Amino acid sequence: MYKRVIYYFCLLFLSVLPVAADKCRVTTPELAQMEVRRAYLIGPQSRRVVLQVHVADESNERAGGFQNICPQVAEHTSILFLFETSHVPSFHMSNVHMPLDIAFIDDAGVIRDVQTMMPYVIGKQSQQRLWRPPTPVMAALEVRAGLLGELGVSPGEWSITLEN
Repeated sequence: MYKRVIYYFCLLFLSVLPVAADKCRVTTPELAQMEVRRAYLIGPQSRRVVLQVHVADESNERAGGFQNICPQVAEHTSILFLFETSHVPSFHMSNVHMPLDIAFIDDAGVIRDVQTMMPYVIGKQSQQRLWRPPTPVMAALEVRAGLLGELGVSPGEWSITLEN
């Protein structure tokens, strides 16, 4: 409860900061629409890490992701993308204002790959990069860059479950 109060206080505080409309936002319609749930990262020796995640399970939520979200908000936000079928999705970093880690998750909940995605800046890169998993996945978790490494998350050894 305390974390949620702090989180909403931060959102309120950030919403009054002057921000250019085309730069970044505290929230977007897509992020606001996502259900917030508890996810458990489970590692070796039954190590458990609890994350509060925004669940992007609708196509418009998945399309929005972290686009246009201010770094101050993205720093403390996690998005779990859930897909209807196992496939090889593509992720881009247009209109994303900070680096992110992405964990690609198979249909058994096992993290199969972790990549760090860098923002795409028009004029600095000749073309936008796309990030894809090496095998079909049912989900992907995006968090601030470096968090998964700090937690010791490694592909094949960690899994994720979503609280009902």
